[in-house]
Amino acid sequence: MKHPKGIEKVLSTIVKSELLQKATNASSEGITISSMSTEDRPLIYVNEGFQWMTGYLGEEVIGTNCRFLQGEDTNQETIKKIRDAVNNGEACIVELLNYKKDGTPFWNRLSITPIKDENNKVTHYVGVQSDITDLTETRNRLIEANNKLQIFQNRILEDLEQAKNAQQFLLPSDLPKSSKVRFASLFEPMEEVGGDVYDVINLPNENYGLLVADVTGHGINAALLTFMLSSTFKNAADKLSSPSEIITLTNEQLFKKMPGNAFVTMFYAQYDSVTGILTYLSAGHPDAYILRKGAKHTISLSTQGTIIGAFSKDEISFEEKEIQLEIGDKVIIYTDAIIDVIDNSENLKEDELAVFLEKNSELDIDELFKSIYQYGLSCTSSGAYPDDFTLLGMEVISIG
Repeated sequence: MKHPKGIEKVLSTIVKSELLQKATNASSEGITISSMSTEDRPLIYVNEGFQWMTGYLGEEVIGTNCRFLQGEDTNQETIKKIRDAVNNGEACIVELLNYKKDGTPFWNRLSITPIKDENNKVTHYVGVQSDITDLTETRNRLIEANNKLQIFQNRILEDLEQAKNAQQFLLPSDLPKSSKVRFASLFEPMEEVGGDVYDVINLPNENYGLLVADVTGHGINAALLTFMLSSTFKNAADKLSSPSEIITLTNEQLFKKMPGNAFVTMFYAQYDSVTGILTYLSAGHPDAYILRKGAKHTISLSTQGTIIGAFSKDEISFEEKEIQLEIGDKVIIYTDAIIDVIDNSENLKEDELAVFLEKNSELDIDELFKSIYQYGLSCTSSGAYPDDFTLLGMEVISIG
């Protein structure tokens, strides 16, 4: 049966209206329409999603302004943002705290969009409400956790800085002065607290003890271990004279007190400036070097020795050696930072440090140390050492 054109238009409008209503009611989001041509801009439509979300029935809220969703803790700056958008006929999206009919607060992501007539005048506003309470609470918990983490991180950084400053007191502020031997050192700490320790000890009868040690790891634990190591070693050096006995006692005092898998490598030498004899040993530490005028190669100070703090006295052994030094000899002791950068460089050989020392053996010892430091930096792509950089050495001026 064919209907007149006017009837078809009416039926089409009814069908579209019913379809639109079904579509909006099928949405889990809250959908509202407010009239801008009526005083106080009341709601003229709310869908079922809005009623389910807020607990308000349609007949309770139609004809009222939607401010009834606001409460004590609703942010007034957000409300002002909505008000300004409506007054300017603009769209707006905000997140604000609203309240359900039973007083339960919920976080509402509100999107409002103006509807304009043929004269470009705003006649209505469509609002879409989404309950984002779970999302907001999760986000707030993450923010709170991040804030706590930042506080904790700042505290750790402060502790590291204090440990770093305290660690500086372990290192000698001045090296001994002598007319027979000149001592030199170069220490560049990494940003984080490291585990390098060095010292030159005045011993009886114009003897000197030279110590370089490296505690595994970084951070607070490494710093604490350097304090323990330094104190233990000095107590042993006060009681005993033989390098091997001093290191053996140091190991005995540290064994079972080192946390986890921590250990210490150490190179210790005693120099008699009257006889020119250097007595030395290594406890798992890189070999030291002697640069001698006229010699074609560096002299490697290599001994067999167990790392410190990891084994009992029955499991350790230290080989002690002697060498006669000559006037002009330079003794170079170091930690493994320089070795690490050479080993990690694709273009350098394993003995590259010895080669560099041979080429620069005529330099004054202070200048030599600066050159070694810059040479190591040139071997890194990062332009920084991965660990504390430590050099300790001496140059023989006279003997007797």
